[in-house]
Amino acid sequence: MLNTRPERTVEILPPAPIVLLKRCGAVVVGATLLMLIGCSSPTALTGPPSSPTPPSPTDTTNTTPAASIPNSLPHATVWLFISTDCPICNNYQPELERLRARYTPLGIEFIGVYAEVPVSATEVGEHVRQFAITYPTIIDDDRAIRKRFGVRFVPEVIVTAGGRGATIDPFAFLYRGRIDDQYPERGSRRPSATTHDLNDALRDITQGRAPAARVTTPVGCVLEP
Repeated sequence: MLNTRPERTVEILPPAPIVLLKRCGAVVVGATLLMLIGCSSPTALTGPPSSPTPPSPTDTTNTTPAASIPNSLPHATVWLFISTDCPICNNYQPELERLRARYTPLGIEFIGVYAEVPVSATEVGEHVRQFAITYPTIIDDDRAIRKRFGVRFVPEVIVTAGGRGATIDPFAFLYRGRIDDQYPERGSRRPSATTHDLNDALRDITQGRAPAARVTTPVGCVLEP
């Protein structure tokens, strides 16, 4: 369970020498991420208008169409919803780095979204250094991104079509759910995973196919409302 801490204003830390930009209450790394939550600033790439919170994964399996896979790079973006203090998230960081190294050259982008609130730039900086995180990260300080996608647990991954600059439809995702099945349920952990759901989905996407499994159930720490 994520720790409860008093509200405070946070800013994202720069894990590398990059320019930080702030729009619509969410602090982001790099100008290309400004479209994430449908900002209205004329200098920002914009997403679709605000829409109701997407249904939970179990509600979307047969009711929403999957996005089409672009023929040109980038093929997809993986949104990694994580936190600094969820042990399941932390245990998965080496695997997430392996997947990033494997699939980035094949046209898959990775973005880490720190979905716990509140969390400070100092805490995120320590977490990035401790776990040698190399993908760009966002502090979702107003919960806008996680609400847009309807995320309630960490870790959870959502794969959308195209790069981070593409128009994002949270209802038309390519894959969402768990990383693999190493945690079959809360409080239970296998010595190793028997199915590698995110890897399999990204393999299918890079080969031009829709993922065989579009939705799985994430197991992890519950996010505070």
